[in-house]
Amino acid sequence: MRRERIRTLIIDDEEFVRLVVEQALREEGCDTRTAGGGQEGLDLLRTGDFDCVITDLRMPGVDGRAVLRWVKDHQADVDVIVLTGHGDVRDAVAAIKDGAWDFLIKDTPFDGTAVKAALAKLRTVRELRRENLAARHGGYRQESVVKGISRAWHTLETQIAQVAPSQAPVLIQGETGSGKEVVARLLHAQSRRAAGPCIAINCGAVSRELLESELFGYEKGAFTGATTAKPGLIAAAEGGSLFLDEVGEMPGPMQVGLLRFLDRNEYRPVGSTRTLRADVRIICATNRDLQELVFQGRFRDDLLYRINTVTLRVPPLRERPEDIRLLAAHILETLRLPGATTRTLTTESLRALTAYPWPGNIRELRNVVERVVLMSPNRGPITGEEVLQVLPHSSAKSPADDQPLVPLDEVERLHIEHVMKASDGNKSKAAQILRIDYKTLLTKLKKYDADR
Repeated sequence: MRRERIRTLIIDDEEFVRLVVEQALREEGCDTRTAGGGQEGLDLLRTGDFDCVITDLRMPGVDGRAVLRWVKDHQADVDVIVLTGHGDVRDAVAAIKDGAWDFLIKDTPFDGTAVKAALAKLRTVRELRRENLAARHGGYRQESVVKGISRAWHTLETQIAQVAPSQAPVLIQGETGSGKEVVARLLHAQSRRAAGPCIAINCGAVSRELLESELFGYEKGAFTGATTAKPGLIAAAEGGSLFLDEVGEMPGPMQVGLLRFLDRNEYRPVGSTRTLRADVRIICATNRDLQELVFQGRFRDDLLYRINTVTLRVPPLRERPEDIRLLAAHILETLRLPGATTRTLTTESLRALTAYPWPGNIRELRNVVERVVLMSPNRGPITGEEVLQVLPHSSAKSPADDQPLVPLDEVERLHIEHVMKASDGNKSKAAQILRIDYKTLLTKLKKYDADR
């Protein structure tokens, strides 16, 4: 059975400790990200998706106890492991009482052995949790599935069916939380490779130093700590598909290696002189404007041409409001407690959900529905008031009637600025939201910059 890839955030103000823990976790098949302090770690927790946090206890500013409290208040399903020195064991025990899953002492020399042992225990516990959940629910809990009745979704389903049987690389474009990985797995399931593995890696969640060895593998002695040879994910995906999420975050040297593999199906493990071959279909995904990254010199144009042989666009949730009822109903079913009746949506609650723009897409929809279920005092149908109380901003409010009258050009300029800000400056995404051509947007941006 393939081991679970635990998504882990490492928080420590000592770079050496971060590197040792990251290397140990990568060798055990974990997806990792690192932060050099508590505040940086909290910022990553707010935007990322993690199963486990390994945090130093004593750090300047936001310390490990503060990180632990935030996780328990906002992401209670995330396990926290505390790192501590010998003199801080009493504080570590107190952290356990506060909800930490375990604590590790930084022995000298600190070589990551204790980290691997803790990870083995955590995997066992997580497996037991899944088995208990399966016993209570009659099956494993499933995540939200991006399906619907909207024209936008049916168009995408048709494109998936057309593209899946081919061997061509596919680029999936879409906003964060819109379901790009689900689309990748649908492509794999409908392809001739369905019997083979479908392996995913988030290129933005792996440090630049480790990404090459993670994809291509490495030979014994290739670097410090490489005590044995290890095959990479390309080898593991033989006969199947490899999904590279956030491919725009891939560093330049890795882009060269990926281009070579796409052209010749050949790769070379780190520290090896051997050239190996593999039969793997590459599926990439991004929420970035890769063409703009090419203009900035951060992404190779020849690689872009190679990975976007076929491009699929996953529509954001605001473009498929007809699907919100089905998606919310599915989420409510996954949240149903054993023996309880599945909660339903009233007309008012559905209207509130449909009026909201969903910048975080389906992932945000799940979070909102889960908060409603956890915070609402009753167990009957969900009311519109309950939904409005948990939405970050209610778009159901009408604009004030006393707004000053301004020329049409000014309205357009303000709206374009608003969309550009909401898109984090991504012109391609902004053009999609505005439903205008990319060049048209550039022209308008130039015009309004000149007018100011």
